[in-house]
Amino acid sequence: MTTMNAANPMLDTATQRPATGMDRGARQLILHTLEGAPERAVLNGFLTDRYANVDDYSRGVREVWGDAPADRMNSALTRAINEQSTIVAFGDTQRAEERAANAVLLYMPEPDFRGAVFEAVHQQRLAASPVERITSICRRRGIPWEFTASEGFRWIGDAEVETSAMRPALSAVEDPRLLGARSHFDAARSELALGTPTSLRQSVHESACAVEGAMKVLLTQRGVPYDEKDAAFKLFDHLVNAEIVPRFMEYCVLAAASPRNKRGGHGAGEAPHDVPQEIAEAVIAAAAVAVSYLCKLLP
Repeated sequence: MTTMNAANPMLDTATQRPATGMDRGARQLILHTLEGAPERAVLNGFLTDRYANVDDYSRGVREVWGDAPADRMNSALTRAINEQSTIVAFGDTQRAEERAANAVLLYMPEPDFRGAVFEAVHQQRLAASPVERITSICRRRGIPWEFTASEGFRWIGDAEVETSAMRPALSAVEDPRLLGARSHFDAARSELALGTPTSLRQSVHESACAVEGAMKVLLTQRGVPYDEKDAAFKLFDHLVNAEIVPRFMEYCVLAAASPRNKRGGHGAGEAPHDVPQEIAEAVIAAAAVAVSYLCKLLP
């Protein structure tokens, strides 16, 4: 039995509902925005030049994500196929194909779903632009992504992270002097969006590189020498010794560096470790805070 919290009678259900994330309901809402792109076309556009067919894609899911996600998707597809016999008996083959494609789209790994939606928007001539509607759905369902026609889904964090960390960081890296830091920060967001085990490790690495880049720019602009090979902790020492940054800001500025060293396989001969999605998101948010802070210290 579900325990209900006291509902506010002045607010609607959607406003008070806990965040759902990219669950099946949210995915279905997003697919509904793709007017003019049937679900089988969305799936086929995702598979094209990547996988020979759904079976080949299923093997890829099993190899990358493990047995459980592949089994869930295959079970959903099997149920859809079993239901097709009744639909086809009535001559509605097109509807049967849509149900099968829908099952794969609703149960595929989330990064693949985001990629399929972006591919559909990018390749199809849709009756109406779904960009604003997709972002609106994400906000209403508590999904920490926004959608653009040029880049697809971009991680922005929850409402608090977006306001206090991501938006200030994105504004900060517009400074031409921070071009290098921006390239790393953009790469971290792109790798996070891909969401594979390899790309999540790379996102953590790029987040730390963005902070290192910002520290190097700050040192250069303040006339403090450093070795180009210096990594995050050494660069921070230079900032402290030059009295640009107080030592007590270490945990704020270097928050992205330690996870990179521990989880990104940083260092010769050290095997990389898997990085959960939540760690990659936390690291990029920490990098955003650090980059915003360092930018404010530029002369």
